Amino acid sequence: MTQADIDRESRAYYNEQLAISGTLAQRVMQWWATLSWRAVDSDSDALWETYRELVSESRDQSYEAGTRYHNQVRELALDHTRTFRGGQRDTHSESRQAAASYFVHAAPVARAISQGRGRLDNPDFLAELDSVMNSAGTNLARDGGRLAEQGGRDALAEARENDPEVIGYFRKTDADPCGFCAMLASRGAAYSESRNASRSTRSFVAEDNPDQYHPDCHCQVLPLFRGVSLPPEDERKRTEYVRRWNATEGSGEAQRRAFIRSFNEQREASRGVGQQ
Repeated sequence: MTQADIDRESRAYYNEQLAISGTLAQRVMQWWATLSWRAVDSDSDALWETYRELVSESRDQSYEAGTRYHNQVRELALDHTRTFRGGQRDTHSESRQAAASYFVHAAPVARAISQGRGRLDNPDFLAELDSVMNSAGTNLARDGGRLAEQGGRDALAEARENDPEVIGYFRKTDADPCGFCAMLASRGAAYSESRNASRSTRSFVAEDNPDQYHPDCHCQVLPLFRGVSLPPEDERKRTEYVRRWNATEGSGEAQRRAFIRSFNEQREASRGVGQQ
């Protein structure tokens, strides 16, 4: 095993999840573009089933990718081929999540139609409906990508909880994370107290659930096995985030809020400079 091999697997897995999420978002947008507001009004049950199937297919791919990545890194770290097999997935919960996503984002279309029944021959109102439809499609695509990516996150969370060889985790962000994700990534390698009894690595017990994600977030919480370190790119980011955390005044929740606010303000400012 070499650290470089594990680093390559981690980057490849991250990119694979981005591709799964992005491909689904594109498929949802293309599908939604074929629909009219009349279909949303009359065929909502059939439409949400189609959406659920699209999401489920990509979520399956993501889950399989997460399981495969975990075992690839496990084999590299432990130098044996024994694989970890995950538990039973809660497919009913996954379907409920897809249903909630569909009906929440399609609701503005149904509401606009209901409020404008007497104006369905009005060009201005029809233009408003088109705008509402476009917004609904965009939101469904974004949320579908999130649900798809959740498959791999679920697989890794389940493995992290139940694979005794996992001694910790780290949060891998994109190149331009928000303050919230940078705050979580600043912890670097977070180790489990119970699985790191030999103290061969420092011990750290996180107070927060590591599986916290916001809309359009592509972070991944990746496993650490004994003898495995953070990839260099993630260590560089962690060092920078820790420096900024230590420079943030306050303590506890006040410091946390101040760090996120300051980080996001600097992020937006740097984006503005780059766009000029």
